[in-house]
Formats: sequence, C-alpha cells, structure tokens
Amino acid sequence: MDPTRRDTISDNLRQLVVAHGNISAVCRNLHMNRQQFNKYLSGRHTPSQSNINAICRYFGISSSDLTDPDFDPAGTHSPSRTQDSFSAAIDSPIFAHLLEAHDSGWVEQFCGIYEKYHFSSIYKGDVVRSILKISPARGVCTYSNYEIFPNRRDPEKVEFLFRYHGIVFGVEQRLFLIDFEKIQRNELTFSIFAPLIRKPTRFFFGVTSGVAANLGRAPYCSKAVLDFRGDVPVSKSLVRRATVLPPDDHSIPLEASDYLMPR
Repeated sequence: MDPTRRDTISDNLRQLVVAHGNISAVCRNLHMNRQQFNKYLSGRHTPSQSNINAICRYFGISSSDLTDPDFDPAGTHSPSRTQDSFSAAIDSPIFAHLLEAHDSGWVEQFCGIYEKYHFSSIYKGDVVRSILKISPARGVCTYSNYEIFPNRRDPEKVEFLFRYHGIVFGVEQRLFLIDFEKIQRNELTFSIFAPLIRKPTRFFFGVTSGVAANLGRAPYCSKAVLDFRGDVPVSKSLVRRATVLPPDDHSIPLEASDYLMPR
C-alpha cells in the first residue's frame, strides 16, 4: 500500500480513538487483537479491507473517510450523553448558585486552543503535554482536554489515551476548571489558573489535581501551565503534539519550564 495512504489511515484511526473511543473497548467490540490494533495506530501495518469495513462501521464513517487526509475525526459523532447531561446541569438550581460568582465575559476572551503542561502521575518525573480547548456554551464555557501517553519501550505505540470534558468558571480573574475523564470513566480533575499579566495574554500558571490512572490510584497534584495557541480548530498536527516529555525537552516553552522546575 502507498505509504502516504497508510499514514493517513493511521492518523485518522488514532484521532478517532482519541476523540470517540477507548482502545480496549474498540478491540473488544471489533474482536481484534490489541497488539495488532496498535500496529494500525502506529502505521506499521495497514488493516485488511474487512477490518477497515469493521472499523468504519464501529465509528460510523465510510471507508473513504478513513483514507481522506482532510477528514476531521473529532466531528463524526452527534452530541453525546455528556452534552445532554451538561444541558440538564446548567438548568439546575445548584448550578445557578455557582454562576453567581462566574464572570462569563472575562472567561470568553480566553476561548481557544491551549497546550497544557504538568508533571505526570503515571510516568514519574516526566511532563505531560496535552491539548486543551475552551469553548463558549450557554453563558458559561466548557472545555475538552486530550492526553496521549506513548509506550515507553516503543514510542510509536499508544499506551494510554485520556479525554476530559468539563466546565470553566471565571472568579476574581482566576480560571477554575473541573472535568470528568470520559474514556476510563474513573476520574475527576480540578485545576486553578491565573493569567500572566502581559498583552496579549499567552500563559496561565496554576495547579492541577486528580487521581493517577495506574493501579495505585493515588491522588496527585502538580504545578500546571496553559500555553495559548490560538482560537483555531483542533487539527491533526495539534493532536500529534499531545505526548509525554522529559522535563528538559526543548519543545517545552521556557516560561512553562521555569514555572514547573524553578532554576
């Protein structure tokens, strides 16, 4: 098969799993071997036509979508139960009390794409770079956050995928973020950020906390940085930047590195 076509299938399949799936659930429902499926994700092998058909049926797309370099995997599904639950939540009396302190106008100026940096609770000593998007929604702001953990022995393999959905509150010029992890369905995370006073605002510094996704399930807390990348759609090139890095990696912005690891 044409290497370009194989890479396109790998890119689209990887993003479909990030946006809508769970590797274990996909393999289980498709009756596919996890090791073989990882080879599809890494681009080392191409699915047979029968497996391509099964994958497309599972994700509700056509085979031409899977081989289309301009295909947007993030937009393939209709609104989920999470969105329905959110609509119900914001109409509740308790939510109305939370909104009394919320400054929606202040938060909305910061809608867009961010790269989030914090120390990993799974790969000790390494820094997670995730892709976070803040969007306006019915008087508040919601956000999604994508984390991809490569296999430490074979970086071309994906070891863990996490997809968080949550709500952003703006109170006294601070961003308060709370979310639910939608793939493993076993974690809430909470973050607080303050903007670096600079025009235009690019960095937010704060803390993020949650529960480790490994067997120990230990609570954790880490310094965290948001780096604004623009009010743009989530693209393939952005999703590919979600990874885990050594703390001295030069692709980590100096401002983030200095905050996470003071010199």
